[in-house]
Amino acid sequence: MKIETVDSFMLSLPYRTSGGFHYIAGRPSNALAMLLVRIRTTDGLTGWGEAFGHAGAVATKSMIDSLVAPLLVGEDARDIGTLMESVRRKIHLFGLSGPAVYAISGVDIALWDLRGKREGKSVSDLLGKRRHELPVYASFLRCSSDEALEKTCSSALGEGYGTVKLHEITLERIRLARRSLGEPTALAVDTNCPWSVEQSKEVLAAVRDLNLRWIEEPVWPPDDYAGLARLRGAGTPISAGENTASIDDFERLLAAKAVDILQPSVCKVGGITEMLKILTMADKYGVEAIPHCGYMGSGYLANLHIVASLQPEIPVERLYVELEESPFPMMPVVTHGHTVVPAGPGLGCDPDMRIVEKWQAT
Repeated sequence: MKIETVDSFMLSLPYRTSGGFHYIAGRPSNALAMLLVRIRTTDGLTGWGEAFGHAGAVATKSMIDSLVAPLLVGEDARDIGTLMESVRRKIHLFGLSGPAVYAISGVDIALWDLRGKREGKSVSDLLGKRRHELPVYASFLRCSSDEALEKTCSSALGEGYGTVKLHEITLERIRLARRSLGEPTALAVDTNCPWSVEQSKEVLAAVRDLNLRWIEEPVWPPDDYAGLARLRGAGTPISAGENTASIDDFERLLAAKAVDILQPSVCKVGGITEMLKILTMADKYGVEAIPHCGYMGSGYLANLHIVASLQPEIPVERLYVELEESPFPMMPVVTHGHTVVPAGPGLGCDPDMRIVEKWQAT
């Protein structure tokens, strides 16, 4: 049961969206970067994970291939916590955030997939599954025009989504989405850290009548926890956590009483092992946790299994794009705003290597 090989696969997956032309990390984009991790063990099992990367996937892949993978080969795959702590200690010189932690995240998810396959249980069963079906919210990319936003809202409503998240930063677009969706639809807004605290206060006052489910990461820089704390109580819940990497940083964020909703991201914090610690911490502080999930591979599957084990029921984030071809053809679909949790062992869904190889970036 020792680790025999660790491989990473960077894919560039064309996608379609009704949101029009857009940018990711300041660069024009019409393809989603997906970084998959495969671990094979001497007992003949294969586990799959996903590491955060998107536009920065090359850096994470380099970290996996050059630093993390050599530390894993020959190690026992069963004691995930001990193994991940050992890797952290050995690569701490390169920082415990960014590509280093993203690499660990992908490996950790693959190890949980292996554990489930070895024990004949789904990851959610290992975590104490509470439900087999989950509500899903449509996470829009930032739209290129008012017409594109209206079209995207109409499409999501037609597919039965009861909750939508925007990535818009203008009051006009946020109000347009509320009008287009109607009051019964829950609406959240992820702004990706554009404003000062004072600017954020002005925005919160302006959207108070829109009954937003939350406003996500309004303040620059992302780790201005004191600034975030000053925004709470303005009538709209404040959320953050996507850009928080270490468990110590999550402790500081929670201790500062900075958020109403915590949003850790499984492919960015260290995988399932660290997610469980962070979710326990959120519960200790009495803060609602709704994990962030901007992924469409093993990271999305891992998030499904995690959310299936949580109480009370919360929605799962799904990027509202259509891949030209998914490397996971058996991925659970969203029907009337809900999806099922895979019941097979591990994550319950492996990629098709023919599709992986077809879309592998060079």
